[in-house]
Amino acid sequence: MISSSSFLLVKFVEGKGQIVRDCPGTKNHICCGYKTVDLVEGCILSCSYCILRCYLNHKEIRILKDLEYVISQIKDAIRKESKHILRFGTGELSDSLALDRKYKLNIPLIEIFGNERKAIFELKSKWASIDHLLPFLNKYTVVSFSLAPQRIIETEEKRTSPLLKRLITLKKAIDRGCYVGLHFDPIIIYPGFEKDYEDMVDEISKVIDLKKVIWVSLGTLRFPKDLYEVFLEERRTNLLYGEFIRGEDGKYRYLKKERVRVYKLTYGLLKEKEKDLFIYLCMERPEVWEEVTGERLQTNEDLITKFDNRIKSLYGGSI
Repeated sequence: MISSSSFLLVKFVEGKGQIVRDCPGTKNHICCGYKTVDLVEGCILSCSYCILRCYLNHKEIRILKDLEYVISQIKDAIRKESKHILRFGTGELSDSLALDRKYKLNIPLIEIFGNERKAIFELKSKWASIDHLLPFLNKYTVVSFSLAPQRIIETEEKRTSPLLKRLITLKKAIDRGCYVGLHFDPIIIYPGFEKDYEDMVDEISKVIDLKKVIWVSLGTLRFPKDLYEVFLEERRTNLLYGEFIRGEDGKYRYLKKERVRVYKLTYGLLKEKEKDLFIYLCMERPEVWEEVTGERLQTNEDLITKFDNRIKSLYGGSI
């Protein structure tokens, strides 16, 4: 088992194999067709619920030193896709921004997507530092933050940026001409979470223009068995509150009725602030989609097409 705080040594490694991959998804759950770019493995942030604590089998931060190797795979994926507008992101095995001010990894990628103008590049983070990127940002880069009530940030995301700082950073990206993304994932159930999320949505709407939000994801806490045992050992009361069931993918999730309740709450709060927000559920079944949104999505293709239409509505003929 690897603690997040164990990731101390930075090691540059050669690129091997497929760096750009499809999000693995979960059987019988609707996936959005995201492309992950595994530029960095490991994270310096200490999120207690992070799956990297039991997923990676090494303690160092591994950074690919051959960006051209990565860029060639991105270009190849864009060239091969004729039906959909691809969305790429570097935030799967690390935080997209936590090391970027020091190593400037994202600038070449931002420039590639700005030149290609055929796909979207998402920087997904909990680390509010983009001043070094501002001169390079273009509208084909989406700056996104995972958001949680400040209470959860202080107890479960201790090394990350405060909520208000994340929101102010999103506003900087909007002022630069970018669309931004919001990720409510994982939503954690604990006593009083409803009021905390209501207050957080109010704060979001006061700081940023919600019409500049390209998408919002909703996902509830889920974790593998190994991480469950860590939560018990560490007495993570916020993460162990509520009832869980072990799904077919081996991960523990809140019971369906609780997930639906949580999604309806957050979906409603967001839609009250901006009725045209594009909100999607991360790794959920078709019946949950229908109960929460009223939409009958049956396949990954249904959701991917929704993303295509959303992007085309905002970008017009420029993508």
